[in-house]
Parts: sequence; C-alpha cells; structure tokens
Amino acid sequence: MKYVTIFALLLSLAVGASIDDLIVGSEGANTKLTIKSDAPFTANAFALKDPARIVVDCSGASSPLAGKTYAVNSGGIVELSVTNFSDRLDMIRIVGKLDKEYSYLSLTEENNFVLTLLTNLVAPISGWQASTGQVIASNQAENAPPVASMGKSPTTTTGWPIISFDFENADILTVLRAVSEYVGVNIVAGKDVKGTVTVRLHNMPWHQALEIILKAAGFAYREDPGVIRVDLADNLDKQDYDLPVTSKVYKLEFANPTEMLNKIQAMLSPKGKANVDERTNSVVVTEVDPVHDKITQLVKLLDTPTPQVEIMAKVVDVDASASQGLGVNWTLKGLESRIVRGDVTMNANPSILGYGVFNIGTIPSLGQVVATIKLLEENGKAQTISAPRVSAVDNKRASILGGQKFGIPTRDLSGNTVIQIYTVGTKLEVTPHINSLEEITMEIHAEVSELDRASALAGRPIITTSEADSKVLVKDGNTVVIGGFIRKKETKSVRGIPILKSIPIIGALFRETTSSIEDRELLIFITPTIIRG
Repeated sequence: MKYVTIFALLLSLAVGASIDDLIVGSEGANTKLTIKSDAPFTANAFALKDPARIVVDCSGASSPLAGKTYAVNSGGIVELSVTNFSDRLDMIRIVGKLDKEYSYLSLTEENNFVLTLLTNLVAPISGWQASTGQVIASNQAENAPPVASMGKSPTTTTGWPIISFDFENADILTVLRAVSEYVGVNIVAGKDVKGTVTVRLHNMPWHQALEIILKAAGFAYREDPGVIRVDLADNLDKQDYDLPVTSKVYKLEFANPTEMLNKIQAMLSPKGKANVDERTNSVVVTEVDPVHDKITQLVKLLDTPTPQVEIMAKVVDVDASASQGLGVNWTLKGLESRIVRGDVTMNANPSILGYGVFNIGTIPSLGQVVATIKLLEENGKAQTISAPRVSAVDNKRASILGGQKFGIPTRDLSGNTVIQIYTVGTKLEVTPHINSLEEITMEIHAEVSELDRASALAGRPIITTSEADSKVLVKDGNTVVIGGFIRKKETKSVRGIPILKSIPIIGALFRETTSSIEDRELLIFITPTIIRG
C-alpha cells in the first residue's frame, strides 16, 4: 500500500493539476458546476445529444475521483462520471448526464473551472459535492480520444476572464442575466431588448463575447461607470443625447485645427458644437461624454506627426546629343515597384505644348550622372542652371521657381499706366505621397518658359512655354528625370587676323563670321528623400 501511495503521488506531480472535487450548486436561477483543482489546467467543454450530456475534457490534470460515477439528481444534472484514460495519464473526462438539453457558459476562475447551465430554476437547490456524494458505479480506464495539444489555461493581456458559451435559442435576457451573474458586472437591458440567440463561443474574453452576442441579436451597448447599458443603437444614441453636456479643449500638437474641426463636426450630436481657437492651436468642443470619448479617439488617431519629404531638384541645360550618354532609362519601366507591376508603356515621342518632345525616366541615384554632367560642363556642352532644395509635408504641394520676373508697362481700362509682371524660367510643382512601403508617389508639374527679347523691347512680350504633368512612383532616394524640353540655339562666332579684322569697312576683308544652330535640351532631375528623425 505504501508503494501505491508513493506512485500516485509521483503521478500527480508528473501530470500537474489534481482535480479534488466536483461541486454542484445554484447561482441565481441557474445551476453551477465547479471543478476544483489545486493548480491550473486546460478545460474544453462541449454538449452531446441523445441523451443530453455535458462533457468537460481536462488536459494536464489527474484526479482521485477517476473511475467513479456519482448520483446527483439536482439542478438538471442526473449524474456525474469521472473517467481517466490509459494512454493519456494527464487527461480527465467529466461527463454530466442531464435531464434535458441546456445552454451553458463556462469560465476559468483561478485554478477552478466553472460551468453554468441555464436551467431557469424555480427555487435554489441544495449543494452537492462529489467528495461526500454517493458512488453508484466504478468505471474502467478508457483510451483517450484524439485531442489537440493544449498548453496552459487561457488568459488575456487585458485581464478579462476567459469564458465559453453554448446557447441554442436562448432568451437574450436570460443570457444577459447569466453573464451579469457569472462575470460580476451590472447589466441594464432596455425595454426593446428581446428575442432569442444561438451561439457557441470557446475560450474568449467575456467583454468580446458579450459584444459578439449583442451584434448577432441586433443590439448595442454602452459602458458607464459601474454599469453596462444594452439596447438598440438608436435608443442608446437618444439616451446619450439626454445627458448633460460638458466642454473640453482638444489641444493639437501636429494637426491643423481648422481641418480637424471638419472631422469633429461630422461626429457631433444635435446638441453639440465645436469651435477653433487658432491662438492655442486647439478645438473647443461642447458635447455629451459618450461623444467626447469618440472625439478623443479620433484626435489621438489623427494628431500625429506628418512625414516630410526633402525634394532636391537640379536643372541642367545640355547639348541634346550629349544627353543620350547620361545612362537614363527613358521608359516608365523604371518606375515599377511592389505595388505597381507589369509592363507600362508610353508614347515613344509624346507631344508637348511649345517645342520638343517630353520624356520621363529614372535612375537609382543622382550621383551616377553627376560626374558625367561635370565633364560635359568642362567641355562646354552642359550648364547647371539651378539646384534648389525644398522640404514638403506629405500630401502637400511644394513649388520651386528658377528664373526671373520682369515688368512691362501697360494701360488698364481707365487709361492708367500699370506694370504687368511676367515670370520666365523653370517652374516645378511637386506633391509627394508616401505609402506604407516607404515609396513615394509624386505628382509633378514642370514648366519651362523663355522670353523673346525683341518682342519685350517692343512692348509686346512673347513668352514661349513648355509644360508637362506627370504622376510617378519611385523608391526613396531614387531620381526622376524629366527631359525633352528641346530648343534651337543659334551661336555666332567671328575669327580673322587680329587688329585688321576690327578696321571699319575694310575689316570685313580680314575676318570671317560663321553661325551655327545646335539643339539644346533642358533636363530636370528630381530626387525625393523621406526625412527621418
């Protein structure tokens, strides 16, 4: 006998928890079955039909009650049997034979597993315990059923208890009452809360389970201090609107208060109002507390730092024949990413207002062509006109202008002299959009204009303009190249015998004047870089 006791003790230590007792009692109008244990274990409850039974498989546990069947005959439970398995020493099955089918819910309380049958008792029942109950049969060990590997009893990071539900055409009020008693929360149901619900949920936080049940039944809830109100959504809104209003100041760190005001006003109740205080960059809202809670969540979500993009532009005037050697990929295939896939085609020679053709390309880094541009500049075949930098907030337009403004005197309708201002040069407007993959979509408007000097002196300025609009997707730090702004440039050169070629009239005999026309191309390099830190 001594060795048997030692073996039983070692077996209990090996498998973990020990189920010492089964307790049946009443909880309100329902029957409560408590499986008592000295350590945590994993329980899985399910119902069987024909005949009606409730089964609880306890994994990671042993029990001195194994192999026994008890007569209960109380609270809808006819008998309880405890079975162990010969090939699973760490598993116990508890089967409750019922007088009819019941919906149930379950909960883990410390080391114990509690199962509540929704029996709608007329009167409380007397308590029953297996440790003092009558054994009516002894069972042999069975082979364990196939079960999935289970770990420790379920818990949540929120601290909410884990429960299981199995309701079939159960009255919604009965379910709410059972949850209230089971979890220990106050629940108030409105007069329109009625109907039945069928649901089976296993090992879920009670708060989430309650929300799922109410949604399935077409109801909503509000959490007030110490109580949960359940009703139709419209009724809850009306109840919220009847609450007293309070004023709160939402101070914004990053968002524009005027833009935030439009979003807040869409959430206001009929009695709410909101105003902007530009001095403190705040929005003042007068509302009921439930709407304030929603506005607080909205502000927390939207009042965040907006990403910024540094846009570096470089405008280079280069010999058209030399631009072909810069290694630029003049197709849109270089703009593909993990979002935009497939072959993208474009017109080989798209037309553009003014002169020349318009092309777009990409290069991984501007540094790849900087050395070539410097070499062309040394040979007189290229000239860097401007290289501005500007920072832009995500989804906000940035403008870059490199050129000159000049005024031409004109007369208005009244005959007064006014100065009309004209702008010529290179103008860029870029709107960056940063996606979740840290790639940048740029909406680009490029404009190149040139003034005809002779017409300006005559008071009728003629400005030749070329414009291009494009939307491209590039990786962070890559460079977009816009080219095709081609124009004709006439160059005159004079050579001859020094001194003699400068003599009036006869000097023409000692000098030669030549003129050449070459194609010049304006290349615009745009490099967006996401600003971090």
